[in-house]
Amino acid sequence: MLETGSYQLGWGPFDAMRFPLSYEGSLPSSGNPRDPTRPPKLQEIWAIRNAINPQIKSVIDHHPVFSGGSGNRNKLVQEIGSPIVVAGKKFYALARVAFKLKCDLQIEMHVNHPIATVVTNVGDLDNRLKTLFDALRAPQYPHEIKEYMPNIDDYCCLLENDVLISALQIETFRNSAAPPDAPIDHVRLNIRVRLEPTQFDYVNQPFRLD
Repeated sequence: MLETGSYQLGWGPFDAMRFPLSYEGSLPSSGNPRDPTRPPKLQEIWAIRNAINPQIKSVIDHHPVFSGGSGNRNKLVQEIGSPIVVAGKKFYALARVAFKLKCDLQIEMHVNHPIATVVTNVGDLDNRLKTLFDALRAPQYPHEIKEYMPNIDDYCCLLENDVLISALQIETFRNSAAPPDAPIDHVRLNIRVRLEPTQFDYVNQPFRLD
């Protein structure tokens, strides 16, 4: 369910754009030595990115921030519709540096190992989150694409760049519903996203209350 909530920023009221994302599957560490029997790291990042893509597209298609015919809304839709091109591939990022937005994430991570234990072949939490952040942003360089991108024209990502993540809250739980054959790095993620302007700008006016 998408929701819009009002709260106060330093210079006036804004609408917070809030929506959920979810993912279930492998979440490997970005820093561990690679097991030669595992898929390439980039392939695992794309598996997460591919799960997020249709969810972001649904937000862009249905959230009220992008509806209506006023000039500023049209400008925002136009900017969203301007692709980020990497190696000839087009990506559409919901949050971009030019929009003067920041992104706050609240994450429930349901893991397939005991809580508060060190699992050396899974990796520490920071490095697993780095993998997630890489998957939430658009690729920046050709070598991040290779053969892993699906052949679609409207590939949507949450972020242009993960520097837009300004706040993070995470809580871990034991995933009692994990499939019996799930690997130890299997997770179920429930992610609540909040986007808010960092300063007033014409393109992010749809976030402001009338």
